Amino acid sequence: MAISSPAVTDWKTGTSVWRTSVNTALILILVLVLAAGFVVFCEVDLARAEQVRYLPKWGWAILCMGIGLTIPFGGIAYLVIGKVRRPRLG
Repeated sequence: MAISSPAVTDWKTGTSVWRTSVNTALILILVLVLAAGFVVFCEVDLARAEQVRYLPKWGWAILCMGIGLTIPFGGIAYLVIGKVRRPRLG
């Protein structure tokens, strides 16, 4: 019984190419769903916030939505810089 290698030879270049069973489209869909979920999380958190720092809420909303291709940097900036943290009681 022969064990097959996951590498195959490319017919154009003659070099060894690794074959994978991972579908690139599924990975892209997963990344897009995670990015959309992160934007929704940041927008809901922003809507519930009583106060924000450094920018008005609408400014943070635009930044979090990724206008100018800032996903996930706008959301991360809001969570790190713009969100007002309340001290925990207890």
